[in-house]
Amino acid sequence: PNLATRYLAWQKLHDMGDAAEKDLADVFNNSDNPRFRARALWLLSKLPGKGVEYVNKAAKDKDENIRVTSFKAARQINMDLIPLVKEAIDDTSAQVRREAFIALRHHSSPEAPALWAALAQKYDGKDRWYLEAAGISADKQWDSYFAAWKKQVGDNWNTPVGRDIVWRSRASAALPMRATIIKDNNMDLSKNLKFFRAFDFHTDTSKRTIL
Repeated sequence: PNLATRYLAWQKLHDMGDAAEKDLADVFNNSDNPRFRARALWLLSKLPGKGVEYVNKAAKDKDENIRVTSFKAARQINMDLIPLVKEAIDDTSAQVRREAFIALRHHSSPEAPALWAALAQKYDGKDRWYLEAAGISADKQWDSYFAAWKKQVGDNWNTPVGRDIVWRSRASAALPMRATIIKDNNMDLSKNLKFFRAFDFHTDTSKRTIL
């Protein structure tokens, strides 16, 4: 458990390079301790010419914690994250899908908006961590990410789940949609007030007219 000792061990194994691969792979493939497997993965992912292979293998692992670690390891070796995100869209674990959201943060790929929208469609209306991961992911790209989501949901956006996405969004297109929600007389006032508050987080001047 001593972090300094663990650091020295990691450095020693890292310096060994390919000579340590066989034993590390044995831990990763056969250990029943997910922490040991993750530690082995961190080292295996750094092997020149082999790291991508191990990260891709981890992305398909039965343990959701290892699948999450695959994203983190992929970022450290500058892998293309888009294939991992595509694979994670239908992952049964919300934890993995949240990590996929984070992988799209500030991503320049033309595929990123549609992938973000697909992940947003997996939101269940209850997991606030998932909703916040969506918000973190869309930072500085809200207009394009939100437009892709709106294109996918079409006119069926005004649902409890859709209203949460609109509430969290910082896209200009979300502003008139908030007005639609606020003007709905069937909405419970206690649930409606947050949509007023959300205007404070927008810098688009069109909000003044809408308000």
